[in-house]
Amino acid sequence: MSEKNIHTALATRLLAIQTEGSPPIAWENATYTPTVGTLFLKEAFIPNLKNTVGMGGSDSDDYQGIYQVTVFAEAGGRRFDAQEQARLVAAHFPKCAVYTSGGISVKITTTKIEQGLIDGGWYGVPVTILWRVVG
Repeated sequence: MSEKNIHTALATRLLAIQTEGSPPIAWENATYTPTVGTLFLKEAFIPNLKNTVGMGGSDSDDYQGIYQVTVFAEAGGRRFDAQEQARLVAAHFPKCAVYTSGGISVKITTTKIEQGLIDGGWYGVPVTILWRVVG
């Protein structure tokens, strides 16, 4: 199972949310300098569980993890802008949707908006996207 293909399927879906005027994306392990007064999205790919499905020699592996997209707005204002953008991100990854890359199909099992938090001079609203691959 390729974590690269799983991440690529999810990141490609996130990239598809971008339209003119939408927030820029701070990609994981890439340099990004936020602009004060401008919303931005920050992604994190967290593969966290692998279980064997079955007990025979031809059993499959069940991979599960989290794709976290946090919407950031300047702290001290624009809270509702960040929350509204988080709702758009959550709607962009609906439950049971399947995204594919390199022959790997990634199924969304749950998407939820978490409690906002202050991170330095930014207010972040995390969108937790739980995914699963059986292969």
